[in-house]
Amino acid sequence: MTIKRFSLTLLILIFSGCATYAGLNYDQLFGKPEVRERTVPVSSPESDFFLSEVKPIIDNRCVVCHACYDAPCQLKLSSVDGIDRGSSKELVYQGTRLTASQPTRLFEDAQTTAEWRKLGFFPVLNEREQSLSGNLDAGLVARMLTQKARHPLPETDQLEGFDFSIDRTQVCPTIEEYDAYEADYPLWGMPYGMPGITNTEYQTLISWLGNGAKMNAPLPLTDEEQSLVNEYEKLLNHDDLKNQLTARYIYEHLYLAHLYFSEVETERRFFTIIRSTTPPGKAVDRIVTRRPYDAPGIDRVYYRLVPVRSTIVDKTHMPFALNMPR
Repeated sequence: MTIKRFSLTLLILIFSGCATYAGLNYDQLFGKPEVRERTVPVSSPESDFFLSEVKPIIDNRCVVCHACYDAPCQLKLSSVDGIDRGSSKELVYQGTRLTASQPTRLFEDAQTTAEWRKLGFFPVLNEREQSLSGNLDAGLVARMLTQKARHPLPETDQLEGFDFSIDRTQVCPTIEEYDAYEADYPLWGMPYGMPGITNTEYQTLISWLGNGAKMNAPLPLTDEEQSLVNEYEKLLNHDDLKNQLTARYIYEHLYLAHLYFSEVETERRFFTIIRSTTPPGKAVDRIVTRRPYDAPGIDRVYYRLVPVRSTIVDKTHMPFALNMPR
């Protein structure tokens, strides 16, 4: 073996050893990661703090990039489920791919955070020891916010060092890889390529993260909303074949739409129409297929209305009014 080749091999071993040590160090400091229960009752103080203080910041500064199916690193910050799911290194759209990939549609292709971990998603919130230091030092969101605070964008007329192109190479570090990421890209804190959040917003988010990032459970329907859901589901699920064909036609044309009850005078809430194995009155059991018109795998399909649990953003918002005249 030549001296040059020996030196190269030694360097590889040293750096791989450092990477391994860095990964083990988090385990030694804060224990092994495990999925945490973050949702709390809607009526709790933690839920109120998230909905009134934290969510407005995320909606105002984060979801503009992190709301779509192909959000950077597949990190969808537009919902509780998306925040807890975390990130993936896999690209959603890849023109050179020759075989079908596993779909990763939020609320569809996995139902729990543990299931998303099995599909390769890694956490952006700390899943190790739930302590103040653990939540801030071993959580990606906290680290990226702090990085931005330490390294604000330079005051310049022409911003350099950022790639905003659609086909850019994505860099999606895990917490074990984060020290190297920060060293290589000191200006790439979050929000990426944008002005930093205010100090008040930063303190709000850090307080939330440090206390375990608790978030609200799904918001319940009002009595009026539930009554209308029952009415429309009954309309969509008669047993005669003509009605079943009509319901299928409606579903295949409106499955991407955000439905709302235009005759309700309270704050507007949106719904989506889905296929379920269960009839109205029972818990929804979503039928998941790659395409909405693919064979459902069962003899009888029921069409159900489920509330939208993500922040509404213009680029995916297709409202459609439901009312008796229509």
